[in-house]
Amino acid sequence: MGLAVLLLCGADVGAAPGAAVQTKDRNILLMKNGGVILAHTGQYDKEFPVNAMIEGNLLNYWASGKPGLRGWAPQSFVIELERQYALTRLVVDNREIDEEAFPGVSARKVRFSASTESSQSGWQPVASMEAAQFARKEVILDKPVRARWLKVEVLSNYGNKSYTEINELEAYGKPVGNKAPFIDANGIYQTNYNLLKLQVDGNKVTGCYELDKGYVHGTTNGRVFDIEWIEHKGEERGRALLVLSSGGFLNGLWYQKGIMKGPWFGNKLQGQQTIDCDPVSAAIGVGFNADTIVHQ
Repeated sequence: MGLAVLLLCGADVGAAPGAAVQTKDRNILLMKNGGVILAHTGQYDKEFPVNAMIEGNLLNYWASGKPGLRGWAPQSFVIELERQYALTRLVVDNREIDEEAFPGVSARKVRFSASTESSQSGWQPVASMEAAQFARKEVILDKPVRARWLKVEVLSNYGNKSYTEINELEAYGKPVGNKAPFIDANGIYQTNYNLLKLQVDGNKVTGCYELDKGYVHGTTNGRVFDIEWIEHKGEERGRALLVLSSGGFLNGLWYQKGIMKGPWFGNKLQGQQTIDCDPVSAAIGVGFNADTIVHQ
């Protein structure tokens, strides 16, 4: 894999051509704005991950997992927001999915529910909409609805018997109450690419991962991590955008040469955990000198 193969990605996240429609409001589902997917019913593979729906780039999209013996099935996702919001608008964008090769694959009936209690309970209905083929569909709520967690359920598509796809999900609203505190991000994470260690100092983050003795460094606000990964003695590198949930689940996407390569996710481990790397040695191993490491 080369983490390089793996890990993360390259390029300025959210700045690629084909980015989602810009509005005056802040799309609070975007990963860069603190949205993180906690659970989902499936994705086709790493090229069509659920995280693509909250990436902000129409070049990438989510596709449902391979169908079972009964064929098409409803799909659902649970997304945690950075803090509690009073929701005012919701959007499903189907503009750039694979309708040509898979007719009827666009999500159609989509239902939204919200909770201020937890990611597993307290759900209250918010809105249902009929999303559009080849278009972006928006629904304005009759009155604001408070939410810290949002459940999105795809109840039908436009006729494809096997798959469903969505380009982007969007939500808009105003923050409510005090900002939710972030958990301590320092520690070791069991990820889909083995162990990862993160060390946070102010808005700076450094770390290492066991796979290919890789090194990471970048910036963070304590929840969103915009990092560069480097491995194989500095010959391979890219970027990643990762978001840490209130429960210690880290989820995002990695890129290489500006191309989204797939999800990178894992849970923060508790207790005395060890990892076969340290950030300083990893940095030196990929070409950083001691002075650079101290002052980066």
